[in-house]
Amino acid sequence: MLHYFANACIALITSILLVHCVKSVRSQRGALSKLINLDDLLILLLPASLILIAQWAAIPLASAAIFGGLSLYGILVWLDAILFVQYRIEINRQTIAWFFTGSKGLSKGLPHLLALFNRFPVALLIPPVWVSTLYWLIYLPETLAVQAVIVCASLAVICRWFITASVVQTLLLAVVATGGMSMSVTVVGDWALLLSGAFGVTVSTIVLLAVLRKLFISQHEFLTAPTLLANILVDDSFEAASAFTPREEHRPFVSPGKAAKQKSPYFGRCKDANIILVTMESLGCYINPYTENAAHSRLARRLQQDAWMSQQHFSLCPNTTVSTNQMYTGHYSNNPYNKSDSLFPGKDPMHIAHLRAQGYKTLFLDSADTSLYDYERLLGRIGFDRVWGTRDIPAKGLKADYRLWNMVDVIAAEVADGPFFLHVINDQTHMPYEVVDGERFNRHTGNSQKAKYLNAVEEVDFILDEFLLRLGKKVNLSNTIVVFTGDHGESFGEFGYSFHSNSVILPQITVPFMLCHPNLRGREIEHSCHFDLFPTFFDLLGIEFDYPSLGSPLGCEQRDFAYFAHSATLKGNSPANFGFINNGELLWMDRLFNQVSLLSSEQVRRPLSAKEQTYAKSLLHKMLSERGVLVS
Repeated sequence: MLHYFANACIALITSILLVHCVKSVRSQRGALSKLINLDDLLILLLPASLILIAQWAAIPLASAAIFGGLSLYGILVWLDAILFVQYRIEINRQTIAWFFTGSKGLSKGLPHLLALFNRFPVALLIPPVWVSTLYWLIYLPETLAVQAVIVCASLAVICRWFITASVVQTLLLAVVATGGMSMSVTVVGDWALLLSGAFGVTVSTIVLLAVLRKLFISQHEFLTAPTLLANILVDDSFEAASAFTPREEHRPFVSPGKAAKQKSPYFGRCKDANIILVTMESLGCYINPYTENAAHSRLARRLQQDAWMSQQHFSLCPNTTVSTNQMYTGHYSNNPYNKSDSLFPGKDPMHIAHLRAQGYKTLFLDSADTSLYDYERLLGRIGFDRVWGTRDIPAKGLKADYRLWNMVDVIAAEVADGPFFLHVINDQTHMPYEVVDGERFNRHTGNSQKAKYLNAVEEVDFILDEFLLRLGKKVNLSNTIVVFTGDHGESFGEFGYSFHSNSVILPQITVPFMLCHPNLRGREIEHSCHFDLFPTFFDLLGIEFDYPSLGSPLGCEQRDFAYFAHSATLKGNSPANFGFINNGELLWMDRLFNQVSLLSSEQVRRPLSAKEQTYAKSLLHKMLSERGVLVS
């Protein structure tokens, strides 16, 4: 009898550690929190319970069904992480069919899928460890000590790669050592008693925590983060009521709007000015003056006094490639992985072509690898005169983003004969975050992701500020519009979301925004978004344009505080996360965790009634469809 509960304990421990490893795989590309949460634990009680039933009943057909079902489920959870990292999609019926039949599926996408294992070969161990563990537990329950040694040894190898907590690794290795010495029948009996007791205590603790969560309110990530484990194999089509009439206050914003081109009082104020657009990778509002006790930004400090500063500036997709596409086309685009190719379908990017027609040299400089995720194809489609990625930037003894300094002379030579547009973006502040000079940039202590991120932000801020200062010594920048912002934001566990690309919560879509020019005085702007960038540039330069484009010049005082945002992560026929921001409040559809909420500007979530949810889903469905982001 003790063996049954001991095996159930091994099943629970194995499930928890393997799910942690799977989450760690997901974290290789802007993912949800990789920490196990309470909802995960509640679901993981099911495999342990089924294994207990299979051993107890000892019915061959039932054992086979449990073994097959749990094996398939575990493999799908693992595959979900792999597809998320390589294709940014979630496992469900539609994506399984897509993967086996689509143009980017097995026939064309398999090499890309397997590329992950070149970087993390140990991830291949997860499915065989899971399946073999199930087999031993269900069909060879009496070989308890052998199971413990083999399973724990395998988990120790996996966790050595994926789990950073050295305490966990030490405990696992201790279990392996103990199991290796526990081959006698007597010790096996003691081992079974110990594991049986541990199983009872663990289950009781999980149930108690679930009860306490109902009784007390807590914002701790362990208690509030929902689980993804229940979403496998559900039907993920996002549908809305056939008959839908938007309320009066929402009617003007159902479609993205095609307002007549506006001219602000600042039209032509910065005629013939150069433009330098600096978008720091993953820069949320974690710098002064937006947040106290965060990263110090000497670049922001230098620009702030005479800058136009937006209190809330939105990147309406928290993903570099999609936000870049929005910035340069002035339109929403269907997520690239919803189509047969990855050309970021949508309207043609006209902004750079229009600048070039006015005699501007257009340059794009990124210290990241522009060959990833079709970024290179997107940049070619935008039509810059010159594009430099990490492979084009010499080192000359410098590392990471410091290499940008080596491009100062190159850019100075390119722009010597006329006005220019230069977009600069970096790489070190992309997760997993890199600090080169740890002796100088270590003000934020601890091993947390946020501490590493803030130190990286301060180092990159220094690099970018120095880049501009050095460029200013080579090129006359007295008539230059300088913009400092982020391509998108970053989150650190809020509502269960970490990093970027996966959610439209404010930490992922709000970024700093400062614009300055010697002819402009400092002013505060209540709200703005990346769509407003080029209409503002053209307005300040005194350049008219007649093609359709979203966004308004920021010199105009009357602008609606209404924005629609969506994530780059897919779920079925729509983004996994999207919402409508109206006067600071976010009507949020979180399809990854199947919830609809209203978030205040302070990030306080108010659940909606069933009637309100029905209306919200229909409204957001219509907005997705009108913007071409929903797959029909």
